[in-house]
Formats: sequence, C-alpha cells, structure tokens
Amino acid sequence: MIVTGSASILDVFRPQLPSLPLAFLWLGSLVSGLAQSPVLNHAIPSAVSPGRTTHLTLSGENFAGATELWTSFPAHVTLAPSAPATGASDSSSLGWALSVSSEVRPGIGAIRLATTNGLSNLLLLTIDDLSNATENTTNKALRSAQYLAIPGAIDGVCEELSFDYYQIEAQAGQQVNIDVVAHRLGSLLDPILRLLNSSGRELAYCDDALDAYADARLSYRFPAAGRFFIEVRDTRYQGGPKYRYRLRVSESPLDRLRLRPISEPEFVPCGASPWPERLEVEPNDSPSTALPIPIPLSIAGTFAKEKDRDFYEFDVEKGQRLVMAGLTRSLGFPCDLYLELRKSNDSLVAEANVTGIDEGTITNTFTEAGTYRLLVEELNQQGGPGFGYRLDVRPQPPGFALSVDSDKIEAAQGGSFDLKVTCLRREYAGPITLALAGGGSGNFILSDNVIPPKTNAAQVKVTVSADLPPGHMVHFTVQGRAQIEGATYEAQASTMPAIRKLFPQMLYPPPELDGLIALGVKAGRKSE
Repeated sequence: MIVTGSASILDVFRPQLPSLPLAFLWLGSLVSGLAQSPVLNHAIPSAVSPGRTTHLTLSGENFAGATELWTSFPAHVTLAPSAPATGASDSSSLGWALSVSSEVRPGIGAIRLATTNGLSNLLLLTIDDLSNATENTTNKALRSAQYLAIPGAIDGVCEELSFDYYQIEAQAGQQVNIDVVAHRLGSLLDPILRLLNSSGRELAYCDDALDAYADARLSYRFPAAGRFFIEVRDTRYQGGPKYRYRLRVSESPLDRLRLRPISEPEFVPCGASPWPERLEVEPNDSPSTALPIPIPLSIAGTFAKEKDRDFYEFDVEKGQRLVMAGLTRSLGFPCDLYLELRKSNDSLVAEANVTGIDEGTITNTFTEAGTYRLLVEELNQQGGPGFGYRLDVRPQPPGFALSVDSDKIEAAQGGSFDLKVTCLRREYAGPITLALAGGGSGNFILSDNVIPPKTNAAQVKVTVSADLPPGHMVHFTVQGRAQIEGATYEAQASTMPAIRKLFPQMLYPPPELDGLIALGVKAGRKSE
C-alpha cells in the first residue's frame, strides 16, 4: 500500500489499530519494511565469466520490489524466474542471470541493485574465466580438505579461529599460480596463504603480496607430481560473513590487481591517459643519459634491476607550472616512488616520496626557464621485471577540482534532492557553473548550481522528472565549468570520498567507479 495526498499513515491505519503501544510497534515495523533501501552483502559465485551466462544469487536485505541490476561492465541481465516480483514480500536472497560479452576482459567489476524503495550499495565482483565452485564448509582440517581442480576457483568464507584447506593435484614441473582475492573485493579478510605437501610440510608462504595490497598470492613450480594442500586463514584469526574470498588456482599468471592474463610480460601498461604515451628507453640511468621528453607525456617505466635509476629531461619556460605524478600501487605494481627535480647544474629544486595514498608527486612553478631533469627511483631500491610505474608530466594551469560525498542518491518520483559539491581551488577564485551529465535529457532540473566566487562548496538542488517510474535507476556525473584566463576549464567531480567510505579497507578502490553517481527513484508522494 502506498499512501498519497495529505493523509498521514496513522489516519489510514487508525481503524485497525488494536491498542496504542502495540500499534506503534507494529506500525514502526511496517514503515521500516516499506521504506528501507536494499543492502547487498555478497554474491554466490563472486565472479562472472566472459562469454557465458552466470547465475548469481545475491544475499542481503530488503529485496522486495526489485527492478534492475546495474553492472559496471557490459552484460545482459535478467531476473531469475524464482525471484520475488515487484511488490512481493521481502527476501534476503535474489537470483539474477548475467550474460557477459566474450570481449569483456577479466578484472574487477561492480553491481548495484534497484528496487522501488531505493538503491543498494555497490558490490564488487571478479570477471573471471575460471570455473566456479563453492566452499563445502567442512574443509577445516587437512584430512577433510576440499578438492579443487587446476585451473579453477572457489568462493570461501574464513571463520574465526579457523583454517580452510583445499587439495590440488600437480604434475612434475608444473608451474601453478595461487591467488586469494579478498581485499580487492572489499572483504575484511587479511589473508595468509600457505602451500603444503602431502604430509603437511610448508612449501611456500605469503602474507601480503607486494602487487596485491593486503591480499596473498604465490607462484610455485612443483619438482615432483603428487597431492598438495592450500591453507587459507585470516592473519588475525578473525572471521565471519564479511571475511569472504575467492581462491584462484591456475597456470596463467595474472596482470597484478586487475586479474588480467599476462600476454606480453615485457610490456608495462600505462593505463588510460589523456596525454601522449611512450615507453621508457634504456639507458637512462644517469644524468648524462637522461631521456629527453616532451610535455605533456605519460611514461611507462620499469625498474629492471635493484638500485635502478631513471632520468628524464625536459625544457620549461619561466612561470610554467608542472605536475610530475607517479602511479604504482594503484595500478598493481609493487613499487614506492622517490622523485627528485633538479636543474641542469644538478642543484636540487624539489623532491617527493610516497606518503599515504599519494604515490609520489611534485608540483612546481618554475622561476627560471631552462632544462630540468627528473630522477625516478624505487624508494626501497627494489627492482625486477614486475616493478613498473607510470609517470605523468603535465602542465597544471589555474583551475579547480570537485568532489561529492555520495555515490548514490534516492528521490521520490517527481521529487527533489540536494547534492553538496566541494571545490578545491588552484589559483582561481571566480564562479564555477555546475551541471549534470548523463542520466537522460530532461530527467533533471537544477537550481542553485553555481559555486560563488571565493567559496569552496555549493548545495545544488535537483528536481527529478515525474516521468521516471519508481524502481528506475539512472547514472550521472557532476561537471564544473569556468572561464579562466580566456579559456574554458572543465572538471568532473570525484566520488572517491564516498567510495572510500564504502570500502574503508581498500587503499585504492577501482578507479573506473570514480565520478559516477546513481539515482534511484522511489515510490512515494510526488512534489506538489
């Protein structure tokens, strides 16, 4: 039942209220059930397969009135026939069928559920071509280890003060890669991974893999054929429903955090970049052999050996402002960068190393024109084929950066919502005009959409079209625009503050989700 008009819900149900105390308890339960947004806890399996249809069972709360499942990757999604229909009683389990294109690359993706009562949180999944299995929950000792075929993957849950064991069979000389994907899916699990022989003796061990955040992975070549065991537990011996993981066992190595098969081990990918890209060229390990580069440029480099040093050389004009920004761990590389900016006479101008989520950045306004050199080193002097980095060298004109503190909004059909947009200014104090991009033309009307001069935030009011039905989900981004020094400057608002709250244990959440805001249209009274 939906109450409309000016009557209160108490007026509607007053004839049926048995006694006031009991009525308020009953009424509070009813209103709570009607109004609550869905919550996604986990999915079984925790992966979908490119080129195939995967049947996902979602576990959570408030699934009544389910209408749509959004995916961050291309997929055809249908509600399972056994799922509760719109308006049906609530459920904590919901089935969906996801048909993923064969062109989708393995990696980390996200889903979000829409109901007539609102939107769920984001839930991360792996996009994986390995077959799926589920932990049998009796694998708490070597003698009851669950069998896992190679290649294969299994979804598990660590219990408190407990171990999970899996049994594999390997051939002599076989190279096997074992990966516990937990932290990368937003799980609370901090895994420890051990490989044991048939008598339980440790062959290999991993706590934190350098290129996988707090997750554990190892690679092992078996000298002889036989039966072997994999042990998984939490490093603090904690556990429970939120301590989930996906255990992957395969012969193909993976491309760091993104879970993509490595086809060209010699190549270090830059990742998406709006600037020209090029590979580092050796030798460039001394000032005299510094690699000349144009600006702007995105460089893909590698610390090929321990104590490797890379030098880059470029020309600047007086008053020019440049940003030299490194990316390593957010791309899955086990590096921490140290940067030095020096003049051609080798005098130091600025330096930077990793602090917090910053991966090594120097921002400098040059007081003198001339030739400058940038030294890039691995902070701990480590090196090897997998020690890659990306370095962006680009101008930084006056401008601004925008952010919002929510990645989802809920509003009644024909209603409105407020959205706070925060601004970080950079040598610009003028007005900034805000607009919403995406979400369909005519679905939104904005007011109060200008950040006034010399202020750092604005509360934007957005009215939702009355034509959007309850249960509908649309996505949009917030765009800022200003005229600065005779040119148009544009920036998209980041939603990373909200995503970090959603996944507080993840140092670098998936960058593909940044900036995207979901709007869920709820059943309720339209604005008058």
